[in-house]
Amino acid sequence: MSKQLKSSIQRWDTLAEGVGQKVNEVQKVLILVRDKQTKLDEERTKLGDMKREYATKLKEVQLESHDMEKVTYLRRFLGQLDVAVKAVATELEVLAVQHSKVQEQFRSLNSEQVKFTTLASRSRKQLSDMLQRADQKDQDMMNVMRFEALKR
Repeated sequence: MSKQLKSSIQRWDTLAEGVGQKVNEVQKVLILVRDKQTKLDEERTKLGDMKREYATKLKEVQLESHDMEKVTYLRRFLGQLDVAVKAVATELEVLAVQHSKVQEQFRSLNSEQVKFTTLASRSRKQLSDMLQRADQKDQDMMNVMRFEALKR
């Protein structure tokens, strides 16, 4: 019985270790995705600030000088900023979907690792209890033999 428990412990530990490696890999991917999201969010903020700044400049140029070349340049640039903002927003949406998938995979693998670790702990406890009962039985037998020897 103890051989079975020892092999069971080894099996659960091996499975938990294997899943643990996968958990670490997925966790690294999750961190990378979060970092990308943060950087893109910062970029979106910068682009929004630039857009507001250039929109203000456009209004000033339109009110002051009526320089058509400068107005056209600023309008084109604002159009390019709009395209960039939309591209960043699209990429953020893709990253959000990717983040949720990776997070779900992380939860699943983490749950599996906890399960295998728990099963290994239970097997260890069973082995410990079995060995403790065997030791107690041996101790009881020794006590009985001493008692019988003292009785004679």
